Amino acid sequence: MSFADLFLLLIRWLHALAAVAWVGGSLFFLTVLRPALRDTPQEAALNRIAGQEFRNLVDTAIWVLLVTGVILSINRLTSGYATGAYGLVLGVKIALAVWMFYLVWFRQRRSTSPSPQEQKRATPLLLRVARATFSATNLILVLGLLVILLADILRNIFEHGVTTG
Repeated sequence: MSFADLFLLLIRWLHALAAVAWVGGSLFFLTVLRPALRDTPQEAALNRIAGQEFRNLVDTAIWVLLVTGVILSINRLTSGYATGAYGLVLGVKIALAVWMFYLVWFRQRRSTSPSPQEQKRATPLLLRVARATFSATNLILVLGLLVILLADILRNIFEHGVTTG
């Protein structure tokens, strides 16, 4: 195995690790931590603390994904095995990832929102459920799962091109 092969293996591993940390962390945050804290006296404080720590992880993951993604894209697109289908799927994957990055950036810089208790008092239940269902946090998770699926599709398209090319 050459140095270039080892370097690309490391880059692929870092790319996958950053994606798994972000998407897996989002899944844990939404399906385990938030429900466990719901209606506890410390809910708001613990959600705020956990959210800040998770944002730090996501910020790191974004930079790792950007740097490694550029390296991997250049490597694959210049290999001679990337087809038009590969380029199309890669374009969709990049667009979804950019959307995720934007949602994180937007959420981190938006103005402070009312506390969960204030929101419960001022907002009808149906509207709260709709907001929660279509929140940026849920959308980021769904987009992340789609990006991971597209990564697997890209691998299959590329491997097919290598074996038939």
